Amino acid sequence: MPAENLINSAPSWHPWAAGVIFVASYIAIATEKIDRTIVALVGAALMLFVGIIDQSNAFTHIDLNVILLLAGMMITVNIVKRSGLFEWMAISTAKLTGGHPLLLLVMLSLVTAVVSAFLDNVTTMMLIGPMTLLIADALNIDPVPLLISETMASNIGGTATLIGDPPNILVGTTAGLSFSDFLLNMAPLILLVLIIFILMGTGLFGKPLRKTPPKVQALTTLQPGKAIKDKPLLWKSLIVLFLVFVMFVIHHNIHPYPNHPERHLEPATVALGGAALLLLLSSLPPRKQGSHHPIETLLAEIDWPTLFFFIGMFIMIAGLETSGVLNVLLDLLVSITGNHVLLASMIIMWAAALLTMVTSAVPFVLAMSPVIHSLIGSINSSLPTPLPQGFTNVLWWALALGACLGANGTVIGSAANMVVMGISNRSGHKITFGSFAGKGLPITLMSLILSSLYLWLRFFVLQWYPK
Repeated sequence: MPAENLINSAPSWHPWAAGVIFVASYIAIATEKIDRTIVALVGAALMLFVGIIDQSNAFTHIDLNVILLLAGMMITVNIVKRSGLFEWMAISTAKLTGGHPLLLLVMLSLVTAVVSAFLDNVTTMMLIGPMTLLIADALNIDPVPLLISETMASNIGGTATLIGDPPNILVGTTAGLSFSDFLLNMAPLILLVLIIFILMGTGLFGKPLRKTPPKVQALTTLQPGKAIKDKPLLWKSLIVLFLVFVMFVIHHNIHPYPNHPERHLEPATVALGGAALLLLLSSLPPRKQGSHHPIETLLAEIDWPTLFFFIGMFIMIAGLETSGVLNVLLDLLVSITGNHVLLASMIIMWAAALLTMVTSAVPFVLAMSPVIHSLIGSINSSLPTPLPQGFTNVLWWALALGACLGANGTVIGSAANMVVMGISNRSGHKITFGSFAGKGLPITLMSLILSSLYLWLRFFVLQWYPK
């Protein structure tokens, strides 16, 4: 039965029930009293049990491209980190700065931003955070400014690519945007934001770093070479990471299906292929040194709670769509913006940023994705000639920018922020909500203002909008 008929035939109480379940789940996720994965799965189960959506329809709404893309990258990262590559990068960066605190702040932030463009933010900070504590302890400097700067750089750097942040993965798969599309449309802005962030950061974080002279001689105790635990695995990892990156860049131009020439290679296929290849290579007996890594151990370290969180959220959003709740949200947005794409993009971006500051960005991005699809259709249907796809994609870029950059506003804005706070607090260096927000809100405001100007200038003034 078509979705429109399902909506029309739904009982009158279904939209109310779906709305209550989703809002209650959203609040529960924001307050963090209950684990977010449990909340998402309970909300999804309620949608099914009360009949808001049937199981077969719910399961078809689970975007396996998102789930398997995340899973593939998680497997790859779990293998790569065993080589010691990330520890080597952190220690080498520290030695390169000669122990100068401000230079160390800049270099570690830049390295984190680059790494986050290709790994998810949580994984990046779980790898770099402990190494930062080690380096700061050796130099006898306060690690808190370094950690806060790194997690903010992680949120910024992850905005540049399709795989850098979960909201981007959701936007890319929903809107059919490729890795190259993100590089072309997002990376120029993010590079500018990152440069200004570094300049602002030297002022925001510089004072506490200057309080205690660093023990520069302690750097001699940190040996990058000793961080490499498995050289054969390191070379295998570098080769596979290079291949995966190349495939991410060109996947949109590869059409391997003769019966469906219009279909291209999907990002999830690239991620799974890279993970499978690295699993194979890492399972081969090492010739010289290193150790065997059983597949049971590697797969056990996948972030299963995150994957099931996404599954639960997909089902809940399907319930909202089937019951007609998202149509109400669409009507409200259309009534406010009409055919004004610029106004719609600004509302979407700033709303996404504000909501990300108080709760997870993922629920909002999931809820807004079908609304934006419908909004583009509504705008095009009211015009004599449909707008170019490259132009209407500004709505998707606005959603991604708001959801990713808004994460720097508060410590609860992203899971990576929470991970860093936990790492720092456990080490005896407390990060409070206020101390984070005092640094993060100016950074977020700067990022959003630049993003607003960028979208306006690029899409509406210069009208340069390749897909």
